Amino acid sequence: MLSTNQKSSIQDLPEKSRALLAIRDEVFAEWEGRVRSLLRGSDEVSHPVLLDTLPLFYGNIAEALSPDFTRENASSDSSAATGHGAERARTTDYKAVEIVHEYQLLRDALLCVARRHAIRFTDGELAIIESSFDQAIRDAVEEFTGLQRAFRERVAASLTHDMRTPLSVVISGAEILLRSATGPAQKTLQKILDNGLRLEQMFQEQLDALSGTVAQTKPLSLTRVDALALARDVGEHVNDTTHVRCEVSGTPVQGWWERDTLRRALENLTLNAVKYGDGAVVSLNVAQTHGRLILSVHNCGNPIPDERRKQIFEYLNRGEAVDKIGWGIGLPYVQEIAQRHGGSVVLDSSEQAGTTFTIDIPVDGREFRDGV
Repeated sequence: MLSTNQKSSIQDLPEKSRALLAIRDEVFAEWEGRVRSLLRGSDEVSHPVLLDTLPLFYGNIAEALSPDFTRENASSDSSAATGHGAERARTTDYKAVEIVHEYQLLRDALLCVARRHAIRFTDGELAIIESSFDQAIRDAVEEFTGLQRAFRERVAASLTHDMRTPLSVVISGAEILLRSATGPAQKTLQKILDNGLRLEQMFQEQLDALSGTVAQTKPLSLTRVDALALARDVGEHVNDTTHVRCEVSGTPVQGWWERDTLRRALENLTLNAVKYGDGAVVSLNVAQTHGRLILSVHNCGNPIPDERRKQIFEYLNRGEAVDKIGWGIGLPYVQEIAQRHGGSVVLDSSEQAGTTFTIDIPVDGREFRDGV
C-alpha cells in the first residue's frame, strides 16, 4: 500500500524498499504491543483506529528510500501525519506527548524488526528515516493541538454566550429588589448587582477574545487609578467569596491604567493563588520602582515545575491540573493585559519560597494605550 500513484507496483521499488514493505505487518504488530503496554488510554482504542494513517506513512518511508521517487522524506508532499494528529484529537484522550511517543515507538519498532531480518540501512537512509519521523511528529502535533484548541474555544464561546441569559435575569432581579431594599440587604444586593455587571462585561470580553484577533482589540481606556485601593478591593472580594484569607500590603501608587482590565488580571492571579495554594494566607503586595508598578501575588503550596513554566501562559493550557476547575484562560489574559500596558508578568516558584506572580508595568501606561 503506497500513498502515491507514481509507481503502479511495489516491484518497481528497489530491493531495500520492498524488504521494508514486506516486514510492515510485523513492524506494526511490534509497535502495537509496545503502544498498548506503554501509552495510557491506548487499550481503549480499537486496532483500526490505533493504526489510522500510519500504514500510509510507513509506505511513504519505502518511497523516500527509493532514488526513483522525488519524495524527500516520508512526510514531505503528504498529509498522512496531519491526518494522524487529527484522528487522535477526535477519537482519543491522548495528549500531545503521547503522539510524540507513538512515532518514537514506531521508529524503534521499524529498526528493531529490520535488524531481526538483517535489513541494514546506510547513514544516508537512516538520515531519511529520522527526518521522516521528525517532520511527522511536528505535523501531527501541530494538527492535534490546533484541533483541540479550536474545540475548546468553541465550547468556551458557547458556554460564555449561553450563560449571559441567566446572568441577565440575576442582574434584572437585583436591580428590582435594590429599589426597595434598605440596611444590610441593600448592601448585599448592591454587591450582587455590581458583580453581575462585572461578570457580564467579562463574558463580552471573552466573546470578543474568542472571535477576534489581537489587532482588533480595542484601545485601552486609561484613567487615574490608585493601585493599592484596587488591590484592597480585590482582597476584599477574595475574602468575601473564598475560604482563604487574602492579606494586602504595600504603598499607594497612583498611575494611568485601564482599571477594569487591571483589576480582572489581578483578581485572576489572586484566585489562582487561592485555587493552587495550600489553603494558607494569600499575600498581595503593591510597590513601585523606577517608574514601574509592581503588583505581586504570593501563595504557598506545590511549586510550578520547570517544564511547565514556558507553557503556563499559553491560551487554554491547563497542564496536568485535571482536578482543578477552569479553562486555562486566566493566566494568558493576565499576560495580555500586562503586555498591553507595556509590561510583563514574572513567575517565581520554588519549594522553599512558594509561588509569586508579579505584574510589572509602567506607572504611566498612556504611551501604551493602543496595546502596542
